[in-house]
Amino acid sequence: MDILIHILRRASLVLATVMATQVAAQPGPDTWPTKPVTLTAPFTPGGTTDLVARSLATQLQALWKQPVIVDNKPGAGGTVGAALTARAPADGYTLLLANVGHAAASALYKNLPYEFTTHLESITNVAQVPNVLLVPKSAPVNTVADLIQQARTRKGALSYGSAGVGSTQHLSAELLKSLAGIEATHIPYKGAAPMITDLIGGRIDFAIDSAGSAAAQLAGGHVKALGVTTLKHTSAFPNLPTLDESGLPGYATTTWYSIAVPRGTPPAVKDKLYRSIVEALATQGMKDVLAGMSAEPGGMPPGEFDRYVRSEVQRWTGLVRDSATIKE
Repeated sequence: MDILIHILRRASLVLATVMATQVAAQPGPDTWPTKPVTLTAPFTPGGTTDLVARSLATQLQALWKQPVIVDNKPGAGGTVGAALTARAPADGYTLLLANVGHAAASALYKNLPYEFTTHLESITNVAQVPNVLLVPKSAPVNTVADLIQQARTRKGALSYGSAGVGSTQHLSAELLKSLAGIEATHIPYKGAAPMITDLIGGRIDFAIDSAGSAAAQLAGGHVKALGVTTLKHTSAFPNLPTLDESGLPGYATTTWYSIAVPRGTPPAVKDKLYRSIVEALATQGMKDVLAGMSAEPGGMPPGEFDRYVRSEVQRWTGLVRDSATIKE
């Protein structure tokens, strides 16, 4: 009996030691981060995603006094970078700059090695960017109604561009097609820049692009804008009608950017990360960058943003499944 009691006591001591070690290993809000943090930007350098990632990284680095390294991992509509992040240790040292395209990825790509809301946890949104419906300067259309009528008259002849399958341009245009009941051929490009080049040259008939990019092209007189994709008028384009009021009731899309981490990341780390992002968004440097993109800053509480992300997944997955042409 004495031997049994001795064994049980030793086992209890070992268990207590293991549990104490595990608790000590969990990074707390006062200790994390203690080494460089990697922010995965799942698209090529130079684009809007890259700009948001680098601007946020600069502010977080100043707050944390630790390097925040932007790691561009482009490919497959942002899913390559997302998959790498999902497989990373859940310790807060690998972050993903996600966007609206990730909400539709599981419906767009077969055999995806991760599930956005299962293997990753959303912390908060960083920015919301309105989109703008654009046509070539030479196009014989001046309103959304004109474009829809042209699509119906030239059934199946129109084409639209995007920055790739699953991009915000792709999803936004497919929503337009669905609500308007029109046909148009999708022309995916390797980024927004070549898409805009072909739009200016009249090689595609329309495109829906982010407000920052659209503003630059409009200022140069290269394209025409027919409407904005938000339900309310935007300060960046006060004279443009919304698509909702232009014959497409209920039309609303924005390009959102957010931060996600591998599922299982300690709560204390997630909480500090959220508070740090909110603090970063309040800096003048970040405000200036977002204003230049005609973007609204984020900072939505984690629980609220998680519900929003799940609603976006449901929304875009439904659109993909209902469309015969959207899938790759």
